[in-house]
Amino acid sequence: MLKLLSVNVSLPKEIEHKGKTVSTGIFKEPIEGRAMVGTLNVDGDGQADLVGHGGEQRAVYVYSFDNYTYWEKVLGRNNLPMGQFGENFTIEGFLDQEVHVGDRFKIGSALFEVTQPRVPCFKLAIKMQHEGFYGQILKSGRLGFYFRVLEEGEVAAGDEIIRVKVHPIGMTIDDVNRPMYFDKDNYQGFRTALKIKALSPGWRYTFEDRLSKEKITKKAMESYRSLTIVKKVPESDTITSFYLKSEDRKTLEPFLPGQFLPIKLDIPGQYLPVVRTYTLSDSPDRDYYRLSIKRESAPPDQPSAYPGVASNYFHDHVDVGTKIAALAPRGKFVLNTQKESPVVLLSAGVGLTPMISMVNSLIESKSSRRIWFIHGARNGNEHAMDEHVRKQASKIPQLKIHIQYS
Repeated sequence: MLKLLSVNVSLPKEIEHKGKTVSTGIFKEPIEGRAMVGTLNVDGDGQADLVGHGGEQRAVYVYSFDNYTYWEKVLGRNNLPMGQFGENFTIEGFLDQEVHVGDRFKIGSALFEVTQPRVPCFKLAIKMQHEGFYGQILKSGRLGFYFRVLEEGEVAAGDEIIRVKVHPIGMTIDDVNRPMYFDKDNYQGFRTALKIKALSPGWRYTFEDRLSKEKITKKAMESYRSLTIVKKVPESDTITSFYLKSEDRKTLEPFLPGQFLPIKLDIPGQYLPVVRTYTLSDSPDRDYYRLSIKRESAPPDQPSAYPGVASNYFHDHVDVGTKIAALAPRGKFVLNTQKESPVVLLSAGVGLTPMISMVNSLIESKSSRRIWFIHGARNGNEHAMDEHVRKQASKIPQLKIHIQYS
């Protein structure tokens, strides 16, 4: 007999996180006795963020106790009380590979229907005291799932869990989660999921949106080419350069100094492919592209905000051998190589990347143009490529440098 091991609730409360106040209802604690479950939540429970949590489609969050053993081993912890993952119901059995969207369960006097997987957020990382845990749980395939309440009733720890209906389509929580986060071009997966009436509107909207762009996406994919990271070089405490070469050994598309490279990243935890543009930071006369990317942290005055998704992914997960999908370089902010007039290259922070491309190009073309390179940075630790620029200045007397730290 599979049973409900614990019923956990918490009203939203304010906590301190990185010097700021964050409101959250994730700190669930077990309760004794029977609890009434309504269409919106368990009695005594609440959510702070009603956009990302709660509502009829996510009235009850369910997590299997079988996952606790896994996480205790992975995290090296033995202090995980029930409710640790923010779940309302800690249950026996029923992992994500065993439960289907649309399955129905009878617990106590209430009837429930599975609507979607859990969507982890940064507040889970706060609860776990483990930075980035929301990404780790996503990759693990141990997310848990949400119930819609079809019939209100009372539940209590020890109640038997009876699966009264197995959905005929048979898409498990894991099956639905993969096309959402990891296989974002799985159009057949989207179509199959959309046949499940129980699927929550939020997930339905995302899958419908991807299908509506199927033809455009496939056409765009034909224009992308695969580039491989061949070198990764730290330039400062916050900026790292990534060198890319063609995977098919074909010549890279030419570019003008100052142009950028559009790229597309499939990042775990993101609903859609992440598209970014990064300036090419070396001269065009190379057999590689170079992108110099600054790690973007959460704003100092908003520590609970998400950090830069793409920049942190590059710094933490992109390494030699990683493949990146890229379009041809483009952009109108370019150096006019046909003129002989003086050039002023003015930048701050990571904004120096097009200026480096321009100054390298000017020097390599043996230009006689007078050049002023004026740059601002917070401090020497964050100042990238300073030594390179000064070496370039030693080669030609007409390059003048002025650096200012704030």
